[in-house]
Amino acid sequence: MKVPDNEANRQSCICDKGDCQTYNQNGLSDTLFCAIGKSSKTPRRVKCPCNVCPIWATYNLSDLYYCIEGAAKE
Repeated sequence: MKVPDNEANRQSCICDKGDCQTYNQNGLSDTLFCAIGKSSKTPRRVKCPCNVCPIWATYNLSDLYYCIEGAAKE
């Protein structure tokens, strides 16, 4: 399901909350990759907590590593 890029979702997103090793170890600076698409950097996969994010559950997402793979598809 497509995830809207809005303030409520950005506040719920856990990308920058400290639990994502891929985010932390690659120095990523944006959030809500499931809505906006992959990072402009090329992150190395470390550990992905997308499946414990409230956004993941709310929008019935099934993938991981949106910062690398791109936005969630409808």
